[in-house]
Parts: sequence; structure tokens; C-alpha cells
Amino acid sequence: MFAFFAGMAESEREYIREKSLEGQASARERGRHGGRPKVVDDDMAAYARSLRTNGVPVLQIAQKLVITSGKNKGEHPSVATVYRILAEEADGTD
Repeated sequence: MFAFFAGMAESEREYIREKSLEGQASARERGRHGGRPKVVDDDMAAYARSLRTNGVPVLQIAQKLVITSGKNKGEHPSVATVYRILAEEADGTD
């Protein structure tokens, strides 16, 4: 009896997984991507990179940038976010 219920639970779990993957693929086709929205737009990233090229310290770069949308609108990004932006430039992934 236990083996029967275990088999049923396993098949149910596989069915739920398949449906979840189908839903994610469908959302991707409609242009929807999961996760938190990006805090940094392309203009802000380019400005941060140009400041870093001019020798401005990362802490000052974070203080000069302002988040333009989302729940943190009007605030400054964290230093970790600025380091992430600059690391993306070094990796070549934008």
C-alpha cells in the first residue's frame, strides 16, 4: 500500500514540475521574465563605468548614482551593486 502511494506522489510531483516548466516557457515567449526588476538601467551603468574610468572611487560612484524606478526610487544603489556593474563590464556581459 505504501509503495502505491509513493508511486502516486512521485507521478503527481512530476506532473506539477512539467506544468511549471511549461508555464515558465509560456511566460518567456510573452516577454515576461521572473525575478526582481533591475535597479540599474543601461544609462546608469554606462555613467558608472565612465566615472570608474576617470578614477572615481566606487563609494563615490554609488553616491552619485540615483535609482530611477521601483520601491527604492530616489535612493542610491549599494556599493555591491556598483561593483557588480563594473564586474559585468570586465566580463564583457552586459
